[in-house]
Amino acid sequence: MADIKPTQQDWDIRLYIYQVMVTTGQAPSVQTTAQQFNMSSEEARLAYHRLHNAHALFLHPYRDDIMMAHPLSAVETDYQVVVDEVALYANCAWDSLGIPAMLAKDAHITVTHPTTRDIITYSIIDGELQSDEGYVHFLLPFTQWYDDLIHT
Repeated sequence: MADIKPTQQDWDIRLYIYQVMVTTGQAPSVQTTAQQFNMSSEEARLAYHRLHNAHALFLHPYRDDIMMAHPLSAVETDYQVVVDEVALYANCAWDSLGIPAMLAKDAHITVTHPTTRDIITYSIIDGELQSDEGYVHFLLPFTQWYDDLIHT
């Protein structure tokens, strides 16, 4: 299935996934997506996998659940991004900036430092970073991120 490209309906499903995630903070299940698109759960599952193989979504390694729809995380992380009073989660520091950029909205970001567990806060207001502290370190270059998205 790796060589089967996403269909237009798959891209519509991806848009739906993003819309659900940014309004609820949760990723829709295969079953919910199937109902929304009046299709079988198997058809929705295959659409999720085509999108995953195209790097348009990232699925859990052992289930059909969405883990990431970049820059959004479908699981709670150390990078909470609050937009319009909805708690969203980013996969990393880079994605914490990508969420307000993607939505063109202000955001308040709270990060738990991965080693010290200190709390770091910053905001995006009118497209500008507001922060009195911190730095960002990227462990791997961008070209290696998809080698192991969980580690990256």
